[in-house]
This record gives sequence, C-alpha cells and structure tokens, in this order.
Amino acid sequence: MRAQIQKLSKRNSTKYERRFMEILKRMRIPFKTKVEICGHEVDFLVGKTIIEIDGHTQNADKNKKVLEAGYDILHIRNEEVNDSDIILCLLKLQT
Repeated sequence: MRAQIQKLSKRNSTKYERRFMEILKRMRIPFKTKVEICGHEVDFLVGKTIIEIDGHTQNADKNKKVLEAGYDILHIRNEEVNDSDIILCLLKLQT
C-alpha cells in the first residue's frame, strides 16, 4: 500500500484525491491508485470498481471503454468526498 500512497503526492494529485485515499486507508479498504485501464488513467481501483474523484468534465470515451471491459465506475464530485453517503457506498463495496 505504501507504493499506492506515494503515487498521490501533492504534485500529481488533488487534495480531494488525497482526502479520499485517507478515507480508504481509515476504512482499511484495499485500493490501487493512478492505474492505467484500457489506455486511460483512473484515480482509484477498488476490486472491479473504478472510482473517479471529479472536478472536471467526464470523458465519455473512457467511461465506455472501461464499462465494456467489465469494470463499474463510481464518479464522486470533489465536494462529496467527505459526504457520509460516500462512506456508506464504500462499505457496500467491501461486501
């Protein structure tokens, strides 16, 4: 996990991605970050679920490719990172 944490340094991640990583760590949810899937970098990978922390417009081509490859996508807006509903969603991913 240390290698995953190092990928999220201040210069190659947003503060919201770093906050989200802290939530995953606190909940002991195994994850990978900054993984390339179908030729596109994704913010987080938890099992077969891609989690994108979004402060930008969605890439429809990227979404289509990863869905066709069998992944689920969860888009979380920056302001939702500390939302308790997101925490509940993550708990459901664990089961």
